[in-house]
Amino acid sequence: MINSKKFNFSFFMSDRKKVDSLQTGAIENGGATKFDDAIYSNIEGNNFIELKEKNNQISIFIPSTMDINNKIDNQYYIKKSINYLEKYYSISNNLKYYKTTGSWFSDSLNKVIIEEITIVTLNLIELNEMDINIFITLASMIKSEMNQEAVSIAINESLAII
Repeated sequence: MINSKKFNFSFFMSDRKKVDSLQTGAIENGGATKFDDAIYSNIEGNNFIELKEKNNQISIFIPSTMDINNKIDNQYYIKKSINYLEKYYSISNNLKYYKTTGSWFSDSLNKVIIEEITIVTLNLIELNEMDINIFITLASMIKSEMNQEAVSIAINESLAII
């Protein structure tokens, strides 16, 4: 386990629950993501990032909006993220990405934003603090360039807001 407090995340949620809709998840929990089997919101749990003996996953959620809610084609940012990760990892068999839908509650606009997102996931046998810091840096770059309130990274079952 790694204590999440080492990273100064805006928010850290180590648990998740199934929700009825993206709208409900955003209103009740601040956000939600649609996966193949259901829609989930991450919720508070403990302060620890749980590590697995093998098959760890770390992901970045790339928005499809600029300036909070102006829709764009996010392909440039997906490619930029993959190129960035290639500097640190052999990603040929360890990286996957897929489009899905996510929601979050915008404090600036005081409303729920539902948008297409792309989740870029790296599979690692071992995961450590350096890996998390690499993803924090990437999320910070994406957040700044896309003028977002926040960008999420997932570390196994936990979600961190950058």
